Amino acid sequence: MSVWGHLKELRTCLVIIAVTYITASAVCYCFAPVFLSYAMGLAKGYTFVQTGVAELLAQYIVVSLIAGAVVDSPVILWQIVKFVGPGLKRSEEIKFLAVLIGGLLLFAAGALFAVYVMIPFTLQFFLSLNTLGIRGMYSIREYIGYIVSLLFAFGMIFEIPIASAVLASLGLLKPRWMRGSRRIVLVLCFALGAVLTPPDIASQIMMAVPMYLLFEMSVLICAVVDKRRRVRLAAQGIGPDEEERKKRAGRSQASRWAAARAAVEERDAKKGAHGK
Repeated sequence: MSVWGHLKELRTCLVIIAVTYITASAVCYCFAPVFLSYAMGLAKGYTFVQTGVAELLAQYIVVSLIAGAVVDSPVILWQIVKFVGPGLKRSEEIKFLAVLIGGLLLFAAGALFAVYVMIPFTLQFFLSLNTLGIRGMYSIREYIGYIVSLLFAFGMIFEIPIASAVLASLGLLKPRWMRGSRRIVLVLCFALGAVLTPPDIASQIMMAVPMYLLFEMSVLICAVVDKRRRVRLAAQGIGPDEEERKKRAGRSQASRWAAARAAVEERDAKKGAHGK
C-alpha cells in the first residue's frame, strides 16, 4: 500500500472512532444525571452547590465525554488493531492486542479501586477534619475534577505491569535490576502515597501497598518475559546480553578513565619488558 493509501486508511479509522465516540457521548449525556448522582452519592455528608450558571451543564458534558470514551473503548481498540495489524506478524499482532486489552483491563481495575476504596475513604477523612461544626458547601465542578483526577491517577498506576512487560520484551528492563531496587521502590511508594493522599498513615498505606504489590507483580512478569526473550534470541543464535556488552565496552573505551587506565597498563607492560 502506498503512503496515500495508508493515510486514507488512517483517515477512515479516525472517522469511525470520531463518529462512534460522538454517538456514545451523546447517548451517555442522557444518563449524565444518573452518573452525577452516583458520584455525589460517594460523598456521604457533603452538600454540593454550583457556583456558576452553566456549571452543572458543564459537568454533565464532562461526565458524558468520559463515559463515552469508556463505552467507545472496544471500537477504539478494534480500529487501532485494524490499522496496525497488517504491518505486524501474526505473533506480533496477538501480543499487540494482548497489551491493549491488558492495559484497558488494568486501567479499569485501577479506576474501580479508586471508586470503591480510595474516594470514599479520602472523602470521609476530609470530612472528619471538620471538628468545629462548620457547614461546608462544595462546588460540583471541583468535586468532579477531584474524582476524575483520582480515577486517572490510579488507572495509570495499575498500568505498571503492562509497561514492565513491554520494556522487558524490548530488553530495556531486566528482572535483576528490579529485584535489586526493591528497597528503593518501597520507599518511593510510601513517599508517593504521602504526597498524593491526605496526611494520615492509613490512606498512605492504602495507596502504597497496592503500588508495591503491582511492582512485585511486575517483577514476576518481567522475569517471565525476559526468559522467553532469551530463549527466542538463543534460538536465533544471538546472545541476549551481547548487544548490551558491546555498548558497555564502547562506553568504557570512550571514557577518559578507561583511556588513562589503558595508558598506565601499557606503561607498566613496557617497564616490565625492559626489566626483563
